[in-house]
Amino acid sequence: MRPLTIDIDRLAAALVDDQADLRLDLLSGRLLDIPPAGEDPQIEQLLEEEPERLLALEPLSADERLALMADFLCEVVDPDAYAALTAALAERRQQRAFLNALKQFPDVRETWQHYEQARLRELALDWLADNQLQPVDR
Repeated sequence: MRPLTIDIDRLAAALVDDQADLRLDLLSGRLLDIPPAGEDPQIEQLLEEEPERLLALEPLSADERLALMADFLCEVVDPDAYAALTAALAERRQQRAFLNALKQFPDVRETWQHYEQARLRELALDWLADNQLQPVDR
């Protein structure tokens, strides 16, 4: 595996950012947000001249995000919160309903945030390993 200095927390957060075109610069370890064509000539030049240097990061799909939420239910000990979150995941707009249901339970919401952050970090490390990359501590 090739060692690379990477901001793991930023990489983890990027896994749930489906609005950006993110690429990992395999030379610097920086996560680059690729702007629309014509906005950044330097990045366009880099994409044209060294496309293999930038590894595309695919964010989690809606199903993968829902799976995280469903997995989190095993961590919920408050029966009212468990019932509300389970019901939210059965609604039409599950993600939105889940996040709205969490607002009723501040302690559970905080637990969710820690859980999600830890799981996203694990998934980021898995993604790096799948791409034969190993993060090094700064």
